[in-house]
Amino acid sequence: MLEKKIARVDLSRKKVIVESIPEEVLEKYIGGKGLAAYYLFNEIESKIDPLSPENKLLIFNGPFTGILPGFSRHVVASKSPLTGIFCDSYSGGWFGYELAKTGYVGLIIEGKAEKLTIIRINDEKITIENAEKFKGWYISKIDSFFKNYRVLAIGPAGEKLVKFACIINDYSKPGRTGVAGRGGLGAVMGSKNLKAIIIKGTKSPLSFFPDISKNKIKDIRNRFLDYLVNEVAEGICMGGNLPAVDLSAKIKIIPVKNFRSGTVKNYHLISGEAFKGIKVKNNTCYLCPLACGLHIKVKDGIFKGIETDRIEYETVVMNGPNCGQMDIGTITMVNNLCNDYGMDTISIGNITSFIMECSEKGILDYDIQYGDSKKQIKLVHDIGQRAGMGDIFAEGLEKASIKLGLKKYAVQVKGMEVPGYDVRAPVGMALAYATSDRGGDHLRAWTIIEELNKPFIISGKAKLVKDLQDRNAALWSLIGCDNIPANTTGDPMKFVNLSIEALNDVIWKDVFGYKMDMTNFFKIGERIYNLTRMFSVREGISRKDDNIPERLREAREDTGWKIDMNDFNKMLDEYYQLRGWNNEGIPKLSTLKELGLDNLRM
Repeated sequence: MLEKKIARVDLSRKKVIVESIPEEVLEKYIGGKGLAAYYLFNEIESKIDPLSPENKLLIFNGPFTGILPGFSRHVVASKSPLTGIFCDSYSGGWFGYELAKTGYVGLIIEGKAEKLTIIRINDEKITIENAEKFKGWYISKIDSFFKNYRVLAIGPAGEKLVKFACIINDYSKPGRTGVAGRGGLGAVMGSKNLKAIIIKGTKSPLSFFPDISKNKIKDIRNRFLDYLVNEVAEGICMGGNLPAVDLSAKIKIIPVKNFRSGTVKNYHLISGEAFKGIKVKNNTCYLCPLACGLHIKVKDGIFKGIETDRIEYETVVMNGPNCGQMDIGTITMVNNLCNDYGMDTISIGNITSFIMECSEKGILDYDIQYGDSKKQIKLVHDIGQRAGMGDIFAEGLEKASIKLGLKKYAVQVKGMEVPGYDVRAPVGMALAYATSDRGGDHLRAWTIIEELNKPFIISGKAKLVKDLQDRNAALWSLIGCDNIPANTTGDPMKFVNLSIEALNDVIWKDVFGYKMDMTNFFKIGERIYNLTRMFSVREGISRKDDNIPERLREAREDTGWKIDMNDFNKMLDEYYQLRGWNNEGIPKLSTLKELGLDNLRM
């Protein structure tokens, strides 16, 4: 018997119900992304307003959270207010570990509180408490206030329902900060009048495992530690994925001035080496030896002395070169403000560059030029406070650009602002953006390394994208850290193999009576990816939405590179065929039946 408990917290009725997850559900979806997709699909109706009480906010751990290094993340999922479709966002740090110490594998938050509220969790005990005095508090302040708890919170942006508001945990305490950054899940939390979840567990996560599993953990843990230290640490380097700045600059795919080009001559100003020179320390998630969380302090310029935690590649390139900004202090300040307001730095950088281009062209009445530090900072405040034109852009780039009649300049997919890779050279990434299950995203299938020697070739790219999407969906059911296979100096599949071995040793064989293998593992990922697709199909998504924005169809100003739409559609057709979807991108009944999804409630 494998008992995994979730807590349902109904904010409208101020009730908490504890229930066990059926074993047959665990067998099909494992944990993390899988469970989030399963419960979200089955428990909310299609076409609901994402900011209504009928939407739900789900937080889930994976089966290894708190017991194995590389598995300290948790997932937050909901129907996105930014895109209107399925959204899952992953956050590292220590909150997931603390949740594991309570015995709960997940939380399902329902309804809406009458007034601003916090959820307090002490081991199994869960209370709903008034939080009016915390209204408007920055995330750093509320995290510091609850000294003896791990805190997951929103800032003013979440309270004001900024559509790309994020949720941040462990912001002020020792250890790595975690950010559930994409899709506006902080706005869902804000719509429920939920300011924070504070949690403290006193038991070991191992105490909730069968004795037969406990005896195997030490050896498995040592295997993972050895692998991470010897085959991943060198690739992680100083952390923050900042070595990707040098890689992207050398192959000319850093977005520059709202994705107009991809060449940065003075990229050394914002390179990994530049940040290494202002590094204060590295922070780590629970039990992980990699310490990829980077804390820096600016040494020069107008923002001298400013410190920030958790600065990463996407933040740097989207708010740096994409905004014509090469001042490391300004980028640091943007990161700081986004962390405290609780806003997605990718969305902010994309929106800022859009406004800069439209201002330069004289088609938008907002006086800001590329590289203007002072006005770039002011814009972050305006959006976070919904002040002036910031109120329009707080709705997200797609909605704002449509309202202004300027959609052709908006670089987004399905309503989600595109991240920091120009995909007119690695064309597989264009397909990855178009078919991501949460909108414009690079994490479902990061194809860059695989495409280095054949960036313009479409052959094989559909299979590459599908395989990576299925692999990651399965890996995120365990909530294994995606930084590990992306940064290893060896074979990326080794982390997957080790994870499957651990799953068999700790849970699978003893509970379900058979061994998990690579084929079954990928099949679970495929099942999850098709389930999230069906969630979005139910919301009206089809082939028309699996596309790339107009900007990425134009020839680049520096190289002339562009995506041939005939080639793109050939890749998309092949992708649909491999997935077992029809020409409109709808999973066929035979595909759903094969994956055990033929009884879905549509």
